[in-house]
Amino acid sequence: MDLSPNCEPVDKKPILTADGLIQNTTNSSQTANNNPASASNSAKTLTASSLDIEILPAIYNIIRCVEKDPKDNSAKQRESQECSQKILELQKRFEAARAQVKLLPGIEYNKEEQLQQLELLRNQLKLKQQLIRKYKDIQF
Repeated sequence: MDLSPNCEPVDKKPILTADGLIQNTTNSSQTANNNPASASNSAKTLTASSLDIEILPAIYNIIRCVEKDPKDNSAKQRESQECSQKILELQKRFEAARAQVKLLPGIEYNKEEQLQQLELLRNQLKLKQQLIRKYKDIQF
């Protein structure tokens, strides 16, 4: 336990990074005080399956709106305005989807960097499995 700048006890916990190094971090309250951006990123960890991207209903509504063919000019104008509103709604959904995708972890890496990191993690896993086997075999 260490003391924070506010003279409060802080529990520092080591974390193993992707490159195999140990990084000392503090608890979430200390992290939030020092770097609110990193604390909010860790709280908003998304996965691809948890993304809320619903564009098919909006596309369906646009197609249904375009298929209508009213005979009256005022009805045509009203339908045209409704279609424009639905298209704007679809554009908003695309913008929201883009914003959510930008929050996904690892999106800033290209394919080669991701494969490199995956290989590094696999090697790390093999080393840890070897250590576990080694310590299991040791007789105390």
